Amino acid sequence: MTNGERAAFVAAYSRVVAEVWADAAAERALAENPRALLAEYGLTVPEQVRIAVVRDATDVQPDLDTQVAAWADADRLGVFTLYVPATGPIGEAELEEDELDRVVGGLDASCACCCPCCSTT
Repeated sequence: MTNGERAAFVAAYSRVVAEVWADAAAERALAENPRALLAEYGLTVPEQVRIAVVRDATDVQPDLDTQVAAWADADRLGVFTLYVPATGPIGEAELEEDELDRVVGGLDASCACCCPCCSTT
């Protein structure tokens, strides 16, 4: 897998996971027809490859490299294991007042953006 292929997969996989987290219809589509859902995001899984979806498993927290390897090896193994992690406590976390002020004001120090519109210097 080239760096470009890896980047394209990671981008598509990230969009799928975000959509499943955010949209009940996408979550249903994942359960009912994961092949079609993945295809909507440009991830075409050959018919001969079975798709195994692992959702919200607390004992399974694969890193991105594991997911990329599962994609790269799917043809050879005959199965693609799609990990959709739980949203976990991140979605339930509460911000302190100063953190909320920075986020609302666009001054969040955790922003990895390098565009001038976010820079406060």
